[in-house]
Amino acid sequence: MKEYRVSVAGQWVDTSVGFNTIIDPATGNEVSRIPALTSGHVDTAVQAAQQALLDSSWATDARLRADVLLQWADRITENVDALAERLTLENGKLLGEAKFEIGNQVNVIRFNAGLARTLAGHSHSFGPDVMGVVIREPMGVVAVISPWNWPISLLVRDMAPALAAGNAVLSKPASQTAGISVEILQLLVNCDNLPEGIVSMLTGSGSSVGQVIVEHPGIDMIAFTGDGTTGKRISRDAASTVKKVALELGGKSPFVLCADADMDKAISTLARFIFTTTCGQICTAPSRLLVEASVKDEVCSRLSRKIAGLKPGPGLDPESQMGAITTREQYEKILAYIETGKKTATLVAGGNPVEGVDHSKCNFVAPAIFTDVEPDSPLVQEEIFGPVLTVQSFKTDEEAIRLANDTPFGLASGVFTQTLDRAWSLSRGIKAGTVWVNNYNRFYAETEVGGYKESGVGRMAGFEGLHEFTQTKHINFDSTV
Repeated sequence: MKEYRVSVAGQWVDTSVGFNTIIDPATGNEVSRIPALTSGHVDTAVQAAQQALLDSSWATDARLRADVLLQWADRITENVDALAERLTLENGKLLGEAKFEIGNQVNVIRFNAGLARTLAGHSHSFGPDVMGVVIREPMGVVAVISPWNWPISLLVRDMAPALAAGNAVLSKPASQTAGISVEILQLLVNCDNLPEGIVSMLTGSGSSVGQVIVEHPGIDMIAFTGDGTTGKRISRDAASTVKKVALELGGKSPFVLCADADMDKAISTLARFIFTTTCGQICTAPSRLLVEASVKDEVCSRLSRKIAGLKPGPGLDPESQMGAITTREQYEKILAYIETGKKTATLVAGGNPVEGVDHSKCNFVAPAIFTDVEPDSPLVQEEIFGPVLTVQSFKTDEEAIRLANDTPFGLASGVFTQTLDRAWSLSRGIKAGTVWVNNYNRFYAETEVGGYKESGVGRMAGFEGLHEFTQTKHINFDSTV
């Protein structure tokens, strides 16, 4: 058990204000206690952020911002192992994946430190004595609301560009993994030369903290990553104060597998990212396999063999091949979808309870593969957020594109084929913010991510991600008499 303090407006707040408890999903044991803040703490953080932007050079000194971000990256590098263990305890993912998640954010932060010094506008000459200059300025006070599935990756992905652009940032991490989020943020707020009040941690429930953030008139922008229902509510409620809102929401990503693909690579990649990586608890998880009809039976057979030997277990156990489902609510939701599938589709493989564990305390779910699913089935249309794969077949590329686009979502997708023209036409036809060709779930600090349709608005990462946290101003000079 570890108790945390959080920094609000430069002051440390402990659990004496009340606390939330975090449970290890692999054991059912309590592992963290986090201060449960209130609306008053939100007000204090907003006021301090506004004052810090007025009193300091944070918004105008790109070198200062770059130096702070680089120092933050260095401190994370020095603590990767301990941070990864805490992430595994709170989230349930495998330790190797946790180390990757923590370590990869160092690259993201350093990339944005460089971007801080390249934030540029443009100019126009309207006549001999008339010029217009368009500059980019920070939004002001930005709230970053991050989820529990990849809590550090998705926290840093939004916070790094928001800070690089010159904003003050209020972080509202998911309660289920708030301990590791606070540890990462503690390394930031202790950096030399970070003005007091530029960063605050707002831990607590959605009702006591999250909703106050959404409606607060002193907050200029919200960057939210999470489920679609919550995202729609945030968009609606933030409109009362005309905030800018960037949303990355759910996904139901298609994995289009053509008969001419490298089958070994495709099947291995698919199995990894729907079953073992965070147990499919990823918004970009390839949860819908669209396979060319001529190879459907072969692919289903190979996938079935692939999952037969997978061993769920605690993330700190080096023999575990799948971790635990992070929350009890999500665990029960996944099991309910599997039961629905058994009644309405054909269970090809898996779907049975994990043996040898106490299901009253531990959140382990075995993979499940379903075929013969109707296009309007909840298994096809709704985000399950777990290790459940549906299989549909196609005979033509036009049919593959139609099936790929036949959900409300459009976050990500994959195409496996060795034919260039086919890869291009399928990628252009799929309505999704990202299309991976002959690979999957690869993210880079240099390239943007975001969704089509109900998968969100706005773009994160890359140059587009930096610009998302800015607003433009036109300054017009006219020297004519």
